[in-house]
Amino acid sequence: MPRKPDLDRLPHPGRTSAERRALDRVGCGEPPGCSPKTLRRLLDDGLLIDQGGEVRRDALGSYRVPTYEMPIPVYMTWCSSVAATDEEMAEFEVEALVQNNAA
Repeated sequence: MPRKPDLDRLPHPGRTSAERRALDRVGCGEPPGCSPKTLRRLLDDGLLIDQGGEVRRDALGSYRVPTYEMPIPVYMTWCSSVAATDEEMAEFEVEALVQNNAA
C-alpha cells in the first residue's frame, strides 16, 4: 500500500499533480506526457528546458520530436526528494509485511 508522502520532501511544492507527474517522467528520461498548458507552465517557470529534439522524416514529410530536460539544480532537487533513505525503505518494508500478514 502506498505510504503518505512527507510534505517536506515533495519536489517543487505548490505544483499541480499533472506538473509533478510530468517532472517525474522527465526526471526518469521520458517525455513529459502532459497537456500543452502544463508543459508551457513548466517551461515558463524554468523547471524544464527545451533541448530542441530531433527532426524525423516519413512519407508525409519531416517533423520535429521535441525533447525536454530539467536544469541541473532542478534535477538535483527532484532526485533528493524522490530518493528513499535506508530508514524509510526499512519502514516501508515492515508496513508492507504487516499489511500482507493482515490480509
